[in-house]
Amino acid sequence: MKRGLILGMILVLSFLTACSMIGRSCPDGEIEWVDTLMLNDVNYTGEDEGFSNVDNLKEGSKIGEVEFMLADNACSNHRLRNGDAAFLPVGTEVFEIVGYDPTFRVFANGRLYQVRENENADTIRDLYDIEGRVQKLSLESTYDGRQLLDFTQDEMDAFIEDFLTLDYVGFHQIYERISTSNSTFLRIHLDDGTSFRISYWLDENALNPGAYGTERMKTIIEKNVR
Repeated sequence: MKRGLILGMILVLSFLTACSMIGRSCPDGEIEWVDTLMLNDVNYTGEDEGFSNVDNLKEGSKIGEVEFMLADNACSNHRLRNGDAAFLPVGTEVFEIVGYDPTFRVFANGRLYQVRENENADTIRDLYDIEGRVQKLSLESTYDGRQLLDFTQDEMDAFIEDFLTLDYVGFHQIYERISTSNSTFLRIHLDDGTSFRISYWLDENALNPGAYGTERMKTIIEKNVR
């Protein structure tokens, strides 16, 4: 008797689950995607005003292509997989950029995409292929993004030297520990004319893309933040 009751309950639950899936379609709500691309276990983003100046960058070998476009297709609980892109159509080819490690930067549809997350990176040097390429480090307003000042050559050299040696722990880990809004924007300018922004939380001495700074780095930033 009990066995028959349990079997009946299982059948009812299975039926209800199946019914809940009928008619479900994706997307299942209004979703604001960032301009993201996932390939070879690296999550890239194309959202930074410094990515627009690509005249000095050259397209290299093909390393993959887009298999699924998230916008207008993915559900809100979708988890990024290799081959996913927010806005790039299916079949869009992805290429290396000559002179750069493809885990740092790639080209897709004529646009620059730069690493956002890479679980295989151990240090910032593994994440960002920028050693010997940094020409300038500047401070930007968190209010409107205006450039406020350029760091001196000595400050820039010291900051980047320490920055590249930091352990990469990932943004999610540092974000959980950020409890203040005492942050600033830094822009790293490269010798190819492109640049990108990182955030620095002074109280926690933490940086996006996911690392904790050295005391020397913090001293350099605090000296220039007014």
